[in-house]
Formats: sequence, C-alpha cells, structure tokens
Amino acid sequence: MGNTNDDGHNKKLQSVFQPNIGLDSDARHSIAEILNNLLANEAVLCMKTRNAHWNMSGAGFFEMHLLFESQYEQLNKICDEIAERTRMVGGITIGSLQEFIQYSRLNEYAGTLPNILSLLADHEASIRFLREDARKCTEEYEDEGTFELLVGVMRLHERMAWMLRSHIVDEAVLPEIINKN
Repeated sequence: MGNTNDDGHNKKLQSVFQPNIGLDSDARHSIAEILNNLLANEAVLCMKTRNAHWNMSGAGFFEMHLLFESQYEQLNKICDEIAERTRMVGGITIGSLQEFIQYSRLNEYAGTLPNILSLLADHEASIRFLREDARKCTEEYEDEGTFELLVGVMRLHERMAWMLRSHIVDEAVLPEIINKN
C-alpha cells in the first residue's frame, strides 16, 4: 500500500497516509503529544467532575448537581475536539483509562471525592498548562489551528473556574452580607 510514516504520536504505530498540511513530521509529533496530554487532562478532570456530580449532597445540592453536570458535558465536548485535532495532524489519539492516567498532568486520587476547591485547582492548573502549550504551538511549531483550539479550551476552563470560584466566594461572603443588613 506504500510507505508508512511515523503517526505523529507513537513510533510503534504506523499510519499509511500522513497529512501534507505544512507541518513537518517532527512538529506534528510534538503537537500530537501536546494534544494527547491535554486530552488526558480533560478526561481526568471530566471524571473527577462526574464523581463530584454523582456524590453531591447537602446544602446547595440541586444547584451544584446542575453545575457539575453542565461542566462535565462541556469537558466531554472538549475531549472530542482534541481527539479530532490529534487525528487531523496525523496523530493517534489515546483512549484507554490507563493512558489517560499516564499522560495526564493532573493528579488523580483514587478513593477521594473531589470537591469544589479541588476541581477549581484542576481548572486553574489546566489553564496554566494550556497557556504554555498554546505558546509552543504558535511560536515553536507555527500551528495556528492547534493554537486556536488551545486558546478556546483555555477560555472554557477560565469560565468554568470562574463559575466554581463564584460559588465559593458567595458562600464565604454571604454571612458578612447577612450580618450587615
């Protein structure tokens, strides 16, 4: 069927047709690694958010249950976009739970229930990773397509972090507001 080339992610996996999109094989390989690390982060954070959603109880249950559901649905969509971009640059998308844990830059603590503070910390860490990765994509690899995707994902994380932060601030400020009135 012809010569096979590096798939842009795992040198052991071969792909017959590589994209001719103005990015050399080394750049595509590096971009695919960035995207798979990002996909792993998103998958881990999505699962943590689902865990918080499933195990929410107490005051504010309904509001937080809906907030977490909205956020894990957004994270699912983000995962799909990242996986598709990885394939667009000629990479192979990771997809096993073991790979997600291995490639993620976020920590996963089995047996613990994520809370709003830990989810906020993960969103903020994701934003920092995304800033650095976006810079690499545009400055080092000249890949504006991936750059735009990363900036869009970063903005979604900024929004989700803001929503979580707003809930925390509201809880902390509420007694002060009540006492002043």
